Amino acid sequence: MTDLLDPSTIINRLYDTARFPELLQYCDGLLSKNPRDMVALHNAALACLNMERYEEALAYCNRVLHIDGKDTYALRSRIHAFENMRRYEEALANCQMLLDIDPADVWALNSAGLALTEMDRHEEAMPYFESAITADPRSVTALMNKALILAKMGRRRDSIQYYDAALRIDPTLREAARARAATYRSLGMQDEAFLAEQGLDDDQIRDTIQRANENRCSVFHQTCLDEIERYKDRDPHGNHPFRPRDKP
Repeated sequence: MTDLLDPSTIINRLYDTARFPELLQYCDGLLSKNPRDMVALHNAALACLNMERYEEALAYCNRVLHIDGKDTYALRSRIHAFENMRRYEEALANCQMLLDIDPADVWALNSAGLALTEMDRHEEAMPYFESAITADPRSVTALMNKALILAKMGRRRDSIQYYDAALRIDPTLREAARARAATYRSLGMQDEAFLAEQGLDDDQIRDTIQRANENRCSVFHQTCLDEIERYKDRDPHGNHPFRPRDKP
């Protein structure tokens, strides 16, 4: 049975209902009794972040790190605060502190790369995104970050494969689908752009264009032929509610 007066229960309830001023006040009350209460310090910082009171959030994080210099939760909260204050050098320094603890921390690698990107240090950002992909090949965030950084560096054609990889993992990623189609269009590859908008991956795009060339038709007509082929054996009235029943 849940203890409704347990501090963790109260903190979770206040956070889940977005009552951040009350959350901060409650955590300050806990800290008045025990200044080293790590749960209270963490959640006070979190409340301040949600209220966009970043300097105060940093102060609570610093109190945590004074107790435990390798507290990853506090380091992440500091990074969020520095990012929102556009203090990217300090965000980068805190990312490095996380990476000193765990060199394969995908979140820290992505955050470090983004901090460098915000400072227009694209060449320096690239290895961080590459390391994030190496650590987790299915990190959609890392794949998207690498695609975007390649596009910013003018390497638009190279970016396409990373948009495609992200979409293979998460086909609902509209941002990647739009960016991939726009990249094809910016390169003058109108057929590829059209097929990308239909949701085809790069292998399917190449196959469709090849078959269109073999059939001496446009890519649009080839997609129509593909649709006809796909549905030719289906009963068009199969789901019709008023379809007469077959006789016994």
